[in-house]
Amino acid sequence: MATIDNLDLSIYNLYAIRTRMIEQINQQYQLDKASSIPPQTQVLTIYPKLTELDILLGVVPLNTPWAYFYPPQKFQYIRRSPFSFFRVAPSVGSLEEQENEAKLLESIECSSPEELKEKEAIKGCFKQMEQINRWLGYIVGRVGQFLQG
Repeated sequence: MATIDNLDLSIYNLYAIRTRMIEQINQQYQLDKASSIPPQTQVLTIYPKLTELDILLGVVPLNTPWAYFYPPQKFQYIRRSPFSFFRVAPSVGSLEEQENEAKLLESIECSSPEELKEKEAIKGCFKQMEQINRWLGYIVGRVGQFLQG
């Protein structure tokens, strides 16, 4: 039978390591100061909160509650469904920027066959991104019809 005086020393070492780790976490997150925060502290957000199901499905309620209103036109916050995307590569830029990049690509002249091959590859990439964006638009439209029906 194992008693506390017969235990291996590694158990004491592991206990000391775990205790030190807990103390470091308490210092890092300053948990000792958490009791000094008054219970009346509130964190205000400017975005309206919808039900979890609406957030998951991306549903915008048709009858808006009195406190829910749409932001101004210049405000660039767009709420999208987590299951779908507007574009396949939003980091490329807006649709206008992407169109300008395609026009700029057309105006560039190639001096070697390698440059011509690279230019064709980039044009093919732009065409494929447009095709995928059309597919995504179709899918999002069908999901919207499904949610309405």
